[in-house]
Amino acid sequence: MPQQLESFAMVLERPGEFVSRKFRVPDVGSDDFVLRVEMVTICGGDLIEYRGANRKARYPLLMGHELVGVVADIGDRAAQVHGVTSGDRIMVEPYLRCGHCPPCVRGDYHFCVEGMTYGVTIPCTREPHLWGAYSQYMYGAPGSRVHRIDTGVPAEAAALTTVIGNGVRWVRTRAQLQVGEGVLVTGLGVQALSSIIVAKLSGASSIVVACRETDAARLELARDYGADVIYNSAELAENESLHKELVDRELDVAIECTGAQVMYDIAVDALRPRGRLVSVGTRGGQALPVDLDGIVFKELDILGGLGQAGDTELAARIVNSGEFAVEKMVSHVMPLRAADEAINLCLASRDDVIHVGLDPWSG
Repeated sequence: MPQQLESFAMVLERPGEFVSRKFRVPDVGSDDFVLRVEMVTICGGDLIEYRGANRKARYPLLMGHELVGVVADIGDRAAQVHGVTSGDRIMVEPYLRCGHCPPCVRGDYHFCVEGMTYGVTIPCTREPHLWGAYSQYMYGAPGSRVHRIDTGVPAEAAALTTVIGNGVRWVRTRAQLQVGEGVLVTGLGVQALSSIIVAKLSGASSIVVACRETDAARLELARDYGADVIYNSAELAENESLHKELVDRELDVAIECTGAQVMYDIAVDALRPRGRLVSVGTRGGQALPVDLDGIVFKELDILGGLGQAGDTELAARIVNSGEFAVEKMVSHVMPLRAADEAINLCLASRDDVIHVGLDPWSG
């Protein structure tokens, strides 16, 4: 690695304000690595950090944790631990492990007491600065987890490996979906679409979607991934017979991906008695009233869903298989220099904007 190599980056100096910067690409030690970022996608969490509503975020922040890249340099022990070498194409999980706190020992490293997450909790004032993928290069610290990505996988699909990992965690690990069970997925963003993919692979008897989106291409993508029935949430609210049709399905599992009051209520209504609701949508710290009577009278299990600790290995196999056109979730790709414009495109909530990728090397 040339000593004076610099990495162009877009830093969120404070909520709502990006600045362009250059950071020196660090030399690696025995236990770390440097990644040449190929693509990073804009997570819904990035939007919350942009607005300053994530209490875990630390500014100035180099965002970006949905990524794929090529190992530019790696230390000897890191190469042995990760089983990769310079030139290998990989994705990096967001969560860093200290390896010795009780959550890490249990395998729940997304709850590591040190709380280090790429692109979220580590300010770029901390050396070596490159703690996120809104940059041409990213630093890989000891405690990282990485997974190989085949060279033939489109960058848009590869960057979404952690998103597929979320679907694996929510559908399989948290809900423990059994073959033949019916699933409701609320929303139609990438987290919901990923949950549809995993539900399909897990043998769900029926996959039902409730969403507000009306974009034909997005709806068709959901069907391509395995959705059997799609209800519009506004129509469910206005049409009693349609609402009854959904309730009569007595679905076993609901994956609530939006954090919206109306979707949470739909999920509670749609579940059979003793069904399982995995709640994964966040609200930027705002409280959510719930139908407690509905939960109690049905004896529903309410489960939180966070990250993909231990679930990304399967996600990488799904992405590498090419069975699903995961890359179609990325509807727009923009230069990294246009990060502010790209974020605001996401915030506009247009149906035709499913997910946005940033290319650090274009423009």
